[in-house]
Amino acid sequence: MEFVLEGVPYSLDAEAVRTALREAAPDDLRTHWVDVDGTRWPPKQVLALAAGVDRSAFTSHRALDVLGRLGFRTSPWRGGPPGSEATPTTPAQAPPLARPGRPVGVSAMADPGADVVLVGCSGSKATGPAPAAELFTGAAFRKARDLAVRSGRPWYVLSAKFGLLHPEEVVAPYDVYLPKQSARYRSAWAEWVVAQLGEQHDLHGLTVEAHAGSAYCEPLVGPLARAGGTLVQPLAGLRQGERLAWYGGPAQHPDEPLPAAPGVPDVAWLLDEGNAVPPGEFLAAGRAASDQPGLYSWWADAQGAEEISAGLGHRVPPGLIYAGRAGGIRPNGVSSTNTLWGRVATMHLGGNRNFSTFRLTLAACLSRPGDQLIAEDKLTAWMHTHLRVATLPLPADQVTAGEARLLELTDAPLNLRDVPRTPSRKALSALRSAIRGR
Repeated sequence: MEFVLEGVPYSLDAEAVRTALREAAPDDLRTHWVDVDGTRWPPKQVLALAAGVDRSAFTSHRALDVLGRLGFRTSPWRGGPPGSEATPTTPAQAPPLARPGRPVGVSAMADPGADVVLVGCSGSKATGPAPAAELFTGAAFRKARDLAVRSGRPWYVLSAKFGLLHPEEVVAPYDVYLPKQSARYRSAWAEWVVAQLGEQHDLHGLTVEAHAGSAYCEPLVGPLARAGGTLVQPLAGLRQGERLAWYGGPAQHPDEPLPAAPGVPDVAWLLDEGNAVPPGEFLAAGRAASDQPGLYSWWADAQGAEEISAGLGHRVPPGLIYAGRAGGIRPNGVSSTNTLWGRVATMHLGGNRNFSTFRLTLAACLSRPGDQLIAEDKLTAWMHTHLRVATLPLPADQVTAGEARLLELTDAPLNLRDVPRTPSRKALSALRSAIRGR
């Protein structure tokens, strides 16, 4: 069976697990366990030994998922009643795990034991009133929505403003983000959602599968349990890119690009590594080929990603590492004169980290503490060797919206602006600050 931990693919079977445990003894059990031939082991210990990976690279839930899919009996972990045991799933039943950004062409399925599916709203919305099923346009929302529809089970949208929305209920766009609300608001919101759900279903014994972030799921656990229901969180602990990969590919036909929301350009071109070219090829095409505003994405090969990871101290998988815009309309309404050629050729490849945040980021990762900074010419040569770039020309008035969508879909690890503040990004910010001005 193949699976992914922090963007790194692994292959494992049940016999390999048994072999890895022969010379080991089980650690003390805490909350979870996996039964291997009659002996109960901590799931993280088992997966760490079998895969040869540090325990910090995954959660207990991920370990239980992988080991359960290999056929081992595990403790309950999808919100089952205390004392019950999880039923092992087979690879054919389990949703496929894929390397983030690499669709496998197979759609995930809802938990067969779920009675109701909840889908969390997204920050990206249509420009006017629409049914709840169509109002939210984020990539994760659309994938979860399509999974809910395929399941054939009743499903609803979790809205930070309206609580529980029926998919056909028409509402106007709004700007309420649940993680930014007070603890009192989130607590009252959760009680309201459970009450709304109770108007539609008998909550006693109800299994509810939620596809939403922790800010939406965690407040619901207590109120739903008190009403006799159970909350299942199949995506618990996954980052945005891993969440998108969990669904197994685009919600549409695998050969079709993700549709753009009204007023937002389609950025699918930049998400396909096949469209990225070596820097030399980009430069050879000349200024005329890219002398206009637009978006770009930078891709790293395996060795390049490994060298970045070593300097950063956090895993950066090969693939799309950075994305951004060139030109467009500034917040004050004035059009920027920058172009894709100016950004990529002049600033990124032009040899001066003081005029390129991307070059500054790469220099911070590739320079060792206490040593001299990597020379500009060596950095440029490194980029030509290990990186590729994809570009998408756009009208100036679409650049800003396009960049927002691009960052939403990619969660590129070297971006620092308008993206979640993760430990790796905090480390990157510290590295950049240490070399700035040197």
